[in-house]
Amino acid sequence: MAPWYDGPLVGLDFETTGVDPSSDLPVQVALVAFDAGRWGERSVFIVDPGREVPAAAVAVHGISTARARREGLSLEETARRVHRGLKSAVDEAVPLVAMNASFDVTIAALLFERAGLPPLRYDRVIDPLVIDRRVDPKRPGKRRLDALCAHYGVVLEGAHDAGQDAAAAVALAREIGRRFPEAGRLDPLRLTALQAGWHREWAVDFHRWCLSEGRPGLAPEEYLWPVRLGPRPAQSEREPSTMSMSSSEERGFTTARRMAGAPSWVVGTTKAVPLESSAADHS
Repeated sequence: MAPWYDGPLVGLDFETTGVDPSSDLPVQVALVAFDAGRWGERSVFIVDPGREVPAAAVAVHGISTARARREGLSLEETARRVHRGLKSAVDEAVPLVAMNASFDVTIAALLFERAGLPPLRYDRVIDPLVIDRRVDPKRPGKRRLDALCAHYGVVLEGAHDAGQDAAAAVALAREIGRRFPEAGRLDPLRLTALQAGWHREWAVDFHRWCLSEGRPGLAPEEYLWPVRLGPRPAQSEREPSTMSMSSSEERGFTTARRMAGAPSWVVGTTKAVPLESSAADHS
């Protein structure tokens, strides 16, 4: 069986009004398909968030309030289009690629929830940021999309355009998968489960470092991946998740979180949260 990086993939990227996925809204969306060594369907469009686009956000992606209002689809129509595209990927077991997935997937999850659309469960998510942190943890330098593309020799044209960023994330994920068989040869289901744990391990270490530097630590929801939504209904009230860590992985990680002072409700939570409804390193 071919590794996931040689199979079909779909890339997702949002440009937004800000860096908080729980409250900020999209101004541009991209869904790009890749299969059989070539690019497939690409859907990129402007969104009207129904609010002013802050100057700081415009400085990043260049989409002003006036342009969003003039060219953008409504949030409801955006939710329907993205939901349709992602549901197709889920139904066909096509992995979703998103750089810093806990940002983009959370934006999507809340978009669906606000529009009254049925939740999606993702058990095949590929996050180049999370994987790179794991396979090459001691490499110095930034790990934003542009920096990772430069490091891995991936072309990124027009950063902060959702279409370009989504395509670059897919190309980056494929290159990392090729270079590091410990990730590239894993089944996407298992890789997704492991990434949830890898992200939490990073969050524990980063939280501890922040405190040592006198900085605020991470918020509880920032320990979660791929959906950053904070405490949700009990697992028995949701669809069962297939993304669980082994008992030994759970014991080790729970101990590490307690030692590092992770938020109490995070301790004991090892299943990646199904898609229902960090700004750092997000491009």
